[in-house]
Amino acid sequence: MSSGNKDLRCGSQTKQLVIDTANFYLEGVGREGISRAELAAQTREIEQAQRRVRDGSSAGLDAEFAALNLAHEMPAQLPQIQAMAADLRRHQDVLVIGIGGSSLGAKALQQALAPQPAMAGTPRLHFVENIDPYFLQRLLSSLVAESTAVLCISKSGGTIETVVQYLILRDWLTRQLGGNTARRHQWIITDPKNGWLRELAEREGLPSLPVPPRVGGRYSVLSPVGLVPLAVLGVDIETLLQGAVDNAARCANADVAANPALEMAALSVLLDTRRSKRTAVMMPYVNRLQLFVDWYCQLWAESLGKWDRARPGSTPAGTLPVRAMGAVDQHSQLQMYLESRHDKFFTFIELETCEYDLPVPLDDFDAPHFPFLKGRSMAEVIDAEFRATRQVITDAGHPNMTIRLPLLNAHVLGQLIDLYQRTTIYAGLLYGINPLDQPSVETGKRLAIDYLRGTPR
Repeated sequence: MSSGNKDLRCGSQTKQLVIDTANFYLEGVGREGISRAELAAQTREIEQAQRRVRDGSSAGLDAEFAALNLAHEMPAQLPQIQAMAADLRRHQDVLVIGIGGSSLGAKALQQALAPQPAMAGTPRLHFVENIDPYFLQRLLSSLVAESTAVLCISKSGGTIETVVQYLILRDWLTRQLGGNTARRHQWIITDPKNGWLRELAEREGLPSLPVPPRVGGRYSVLSPVGLVPLAVLGVDIETLLQGAVDNAARCANADVAANPALEMAALSVLLDTRRSKRTAVMMPYVNRLQLFVDWYCQLWAESLGKWDRARPGSTPAGTLPVRAMGAVDQHSQLQMYLESRHDKFFTFIELETCEYDLPVPLDDFDAPHFPFLKGRSMAEVIDAEFRATRQVITDAGHPNMTIRLPLLNAHVLGQLIDLYQRTTIYAGLLYGINPLDQPSVETGKRLAIDYLRGTPR
C-alpha cells in the first residue's frame, strides 16, 4: 500500500477509470433498464450532441464549451497559478471566500487528495462559503491576522454572499494590521475585465488571476478557481489537468459505445424520459469523495434542472441528484431505495486500491461470534458492503452503474471531473436545453438584492 503523501503526487500512475454501465441496460437489470434498440433509436440525436460538443469546443477558451478546454489551456498559466499559490503558502491560514462553483470543486478535491490536517509546510485551508455570522466569528477568533491570507473568488465579481464575507474579512485585516499591510494579505480571482472585484483589484493593486469569461462557476474547478487553492496544498495540479486531458481523448469518439460520457448521458436521459427515473443517486464507497458528490450535485442540478424557454409549455428537464454514502446510508436510506417508488437510478463509486488498510483483529472471545471476519481487513469489509448493496439494488430492478477508481490520486480525479462535465453537457443537449445557464438562480439573486433594498415584490 502506498502512503497518503506519496499518493498526493503520483503523476506516474495514470490508470483509467473503469466505467461499468451494464446494469443500466435491460439485460442487466430487467424491464426497468434501457434496451439496446432504444439507445440505437436515438443515434441521430446522440451524434448531433457529440458534434455540438466537438464543434463547440474548437476555439479554446473562446469556445461555447470553453470549460472542456481548460485542461488543455491551463498549463500555459501554471507559472502564474503556482506563483500566487507560493505567496499564499507563506501564511499559516488561508481563507478561501467563494460559494457554489467558486468553492465546491476545490473543496471536494482537497478532501479527496489533501485532507486536513495539512501536509507539513502547507497552510490550513478554510473555505468561507455560507453567510453564517456564528461560523465566521468563531473562525476569526481562532486566527492571527499577521499569518492569515484571504483569497476571494467570484466569477461575476459581485456575488452577494462572497462580497459580504470579503468586506467583513477585509475590515478585520485592516483593523488588525492597518490598510497598507492588510492589502498584502489579499488575493483575487475573478473576471478578467468586469465586475466589482476586478475594479477593486485594479484600484487597490491586489494580485489577481482571471476566470475565463466563458467558463461558468460550476465548470471552473480546472481554472485558477480550483487550481490555486489546490496548489497551495501541494496537490499536483499538472497531473490533475493531464487526467482531464486523457479523459477528453477517451471521450472524443462519436460512437456512443466507445465514448463513456456520451453513453452515460444518453442512458441517463432515456432512463428519465422513457422509464420515469427522476432521481439520480450517487453513492461512493470512499469517505473522501463525499464532497465530490456535492460538486456533482451542483453541476447536474444547475445545468439540467430547467425547461426550454424558447418553447413555452415544454416539459421540464433534468433528474434530481442525491448524495448517499456507502456504507453509512445503507442504514438510513436503503430501505427507501429498495421498496419505495421505482423512480431512481444509481451510480456507485468504488476504490480498487486503498492507500491504507487495517486488518480486523479477533481474539478467542470475538472469533466465534464473527467467524466470517477471520483473516479479513477493513477494505475487504467495505468491498463486501458495496457488492451486497449493488446486488440488492439490481435484484430490486433499479438501474445502476459503477465507476471503479484504480487509485485516488490527481490523475484519476482529473478524469472524473472531465467525465462528469462532458456527461452533463451531453445530457443538456440531448434534453434540448442549455446546460450552461441558470436563469432561475439569477432570479433568486436579484430578489435577494430587492429584499436588501427594502423593495421586495
